[in-house]
Amino acid sequence: MDFVMPQPPFFFYGSLQAPELLSIVAGRPAETLELTPATLDGFAAVHVLDEAFPCLVEREGAAAQGAIMAARDEAEAARLVFFEDEEEFELRPVAVRTADGAVEAQAFFPRARLAPGPDWSYEDWRNTDRPLMLECAAEIMALYEQGVDWSDLSMWPGIKNRARARVRAGRENAARAEGAPPVGAEAVMENPPRRAVTETLTRPYASYFGIEAMEVRHETFGGGLSAPLTRAAFVSGDAVTVLPYDPARDEVLLIAQWRAGPHARGDAHPWPLEVIAGRLDADESAEAAARREALEEAGLELDAVEPVGGYYPSPGVMAEHITSYIAVADLSEAGGVHGLEEEGEDIAAIRLGFDEAMALLDRGAVNSATAMISLLQLARRREALREAAG
Repeated sequence: MDFVMPQPPFFFYGSLQAPELLSIVAGRPAETLELTPATLDGFAAVHVLDEAFPCLVEREGAAAQGAIMAARDEAEAARLVFFEDEEEFELRPVAVRTADGAVEAQAFFPRARLAPGPDWSYEDWRNTDRPLMLECAAEIMALYEQGVDWSDLSMWPGIKNRARARVRAGRENAARAEGAPPVGAEAVMENPPRRAVTETLTRPYASYFGIEAMEVRHETFGGGLSAPLTRAAFVSGDAVTVLPYDPARDEVLLIAQWRAGPHARGDAHPWPLEVIAGRLDADESAEAAARREALEEAGLELDAVEPVGGYYPSPGVMAEHITSYIAVADLSEAGGVHGLEEEGEDIAAIRLGFDEAMALLDRGAVNSATAMISLLQLARRREALREAAG
């Protein structure tokens, strides 16, 4: 039998100190993890710039707090290395202090392309980004088990967007359980189905967007559970839209840009008329995202913002949840071509009179769901908005 030199324990100075997250990554129950508090002198844990997770930087007089744990075997060590991503972090030997004395360990250090940010706090992380990272870890390790390399730079933003959407859904579920108004079938039925169980889940495609293939059983309207259903969903994360309206001029602003969906369908003119839209970034509110997107896509500052509602535009095949707004804005100088060059955006901002926009809607020229919904909602609220504006 070949002798295998045991690996030194890992020193975790970031989110892997959390047993609930380490359990997902290591692939074993949290109660079986043997974490020992440890300190690495001469180093500090700081945020990777614009991220929720940290990296180590040398700092005289500093002491990075964390914990050490030995991997049970090479397979568990491989899971830890996969999670940290070898293209972003590398293992280096370190000497840490524990209550029982010095220990030779190994820690993940950032490679050159990761930029350090402000100091990182484990306590602050637990109070803010913990739910997000738990969801990210679950998807990353599911990819590991499928044999999918997640080091592609386009994957991490998508993983975060999908995780944020699941966190928001969890918050909404908790709010309704505590008495928030019901939605969907629960709003109109006394005893609707409430339980759906995912029996298998795979991700045949994962990048900035993803596809999830699943087998699901759910409660039926007649009682009992359905037979296993094989379904797939396009998973993109949550989004926001906003329709700017100028009550003084009775004008709206729509946008047009090339879109992959109509193009894939074979539409000869894949530049639909839309409202301003974008993904929800980080933990910003939907309204903050609407204001940011208005600046990016139309160079427009918004005044008062009114919610239209939150909804699934195509719930049979898409996990996307959209929050839509109507916003009062001065459109006197609106128009032109906008968008972020680094995202390849080429967006025309189009100013239209309200009556002209509604005529386009009536004849089918407004060919995106969010624009149709927002214009119809504006028609209901238009007089009140004009009265409020004097």
